[in-house]
Amino acid sequence: MNHTQENDRDAHDQMPSWREVFLYFLFLGFVNIGGPVAQITMMFNHMVEKRRWLSKDRFVKIMAFCHMLPGPEALQLAIYVGYLKRKLWGGILAGLTFILPGAIAMVILSWLYVKYGALPQVTNALYVLKPAVLGIIAAGIIKLGRAAIRNLFLAILLVGAFVGMRFAGINFLLILVIAGVLNLIVDRGLPGKTSPTLPLVVGGLGLTLPLLDSRLLQVAWLFVKTGLLSFGGAYASLVFVQRGAVAQYHWLSDGQLLDGVALSVATPGPFMLFTAFVGYVASGIPGAVLATFFVFLPSFIFVIAGVHYIEKVRENRAVQAFLAGVSAAVVGVIAVVSMDLIPAALVNWPAIGIAVVCFLLIAFLKRDVALVAVGAMLGGIIYSSIRAFA
Repeated sequence: MNHTQENDRDAHDQMPSWREVFLYFLFLGFVNIGGPVAQITMMFNHMVEKRRWLSKDRFVKIMAFCHMLPGPEALQLAIYVGYLKRKLWGGILAGLTFILPGAIAMVILSWLYVKYGALPQVTNALYVLKPAVLGIIAAGIIKLGRAAIRNLFLAILLVGAFVGMRFAGINFLLILVIAGVLNLIVDRGLPGKTSPTLPLVVGGLGLTLPLLDSRLLQVAWLFVKTGLLSFGGAYASLVFVQRGAVAQYHWLSDGQLLDGVALSVATPGPFMLFTAFVGYVASGIPGAVLATFFVFLPSFIFVIAGVHYIEKVRENRAVQAFLAGVSAAVVGVIAVVSMDLIPAALVNWPAIGIAVVCFLLIAFLKRDVALVAVGAMLGGIIYSSIRAFA
């Protein structure tokens, strides 16, 4: 597409007012339930088909850029479109209104969970919701695997990542860096004078584990690292949080982490808002605020800084090869962490049945994730009510 065609296409994109941008993304912040796929589908329907803010081609190119970045793609898409329509403050406003309703809901739910989580009604509702969430995650792993495995070598990297983390106990960040570098070498050959800057930067950030005494500093570090390095989308953040908050710091158990994920599925906003729950359990409201701020901060920086370089980054084969290797390995490490969550969710045969049904509905029958999540929530409420009056 030449420059004239590009201008012609952009001229047909609608330029909304500040009020329209604010109200739309605030509305989206209240209704974006169901995870990234459901959210992006909803945004496509509104932005391309109804409001005509973007052409289909422009939307797809923006999504390709966001898919390369660590963190939640739906949030990044919102920031990008807000920036396109109303520059810097439009991007910030779009991102904040996309996050805030769900973040506030998560803090309230986290408070209720800590105060009343042991009540039978809460336990019974989560009994249905937790295996449903595990089924949703399993379907997400299948989807990620299909997208990431483009050739035999990437499949080998996925299996190697799973084996290395599950049976050899290799640090998952090291696995991701090695996978990225190996695919870079296979795709582009051994580096000559070109320095593998991206792998070194990612590896340096990820493998730096400072000894922090303050709980709040530990929260900030864990979640900024999660936001910076969660390649492969929101599900990849589970790996960082489980390994940090559960295995390293012992702020909560695997079962409590799954409770937080279940609550995030039941509320609007990015899937990664379960980090607010973890931050709250670790250090109350200050912990929830820090966790939310730092886990999403990299998305704002990456998108706003990268808007002007989208085509250059997409056409850089070395960057693409490294990220393809990382994405393949991410699927393997997510599978390992998901296995660690199984004992807390699949406590008996009915729970296994719930997980399998949710998985089949999404992975094979192509049902909307949002509808499955809402169905699980209603099922949990009904089950809890029946047990309460039994």
